Amino acid sequence: MGADVEVKIFEIGDLNQNIIRPRKYDALLFGEIVGRDLDLYPFWHSSQRVDPGLNIALYTNIKANKLLENIRKETDETLQKKYFDAFKKEIKNDVPAVFTYSPYFIYLIPKKIHNVTLGTLTTPSERFSNIFEWYIETNHVWKIFIK
Repeated sequence: MGADVEVKIFEIGDLNQNIIRPRKYDALLFGEIVGRDLDLYPFWHSSQRVDPGLNIALYTNIKANKLLENIRKETDETLQKKYFDAFKKEIKNDVPAVFTYSPYFIYLIPKKIHNVTLGTLTTPSERFSNIFEWYIETNHVWKIFIK
């Protein structure tokens, strides 16, 4: 059991103009860095299936559409996350795309450097977002010398 596959490699400009924009593909191996933004509307809402929309998976799901719209409208972060989690379940159930890569950023920090909190990173440079809070050593200073 198998499938005949013809692999074609394109220059990025040619790929965008002649393949992606007119949606001339049966399958597409393509990467996208979304970042932290919970607004995935441009990538997954069915209204974005045609050019210039970014729904290159040609995904259509009425429930997912409503969840994406709710994420955009909602200002309460707790409710936004609730809608986002429900949207992720829809994507997981429908499998409109195969997510082939999600990077792990692993950094070793010497013990002498304190107050390093990395949290969730979406790009390598984010590891330095709170570098101004890092320190190596401190000395106790009398309050009269602080002012």
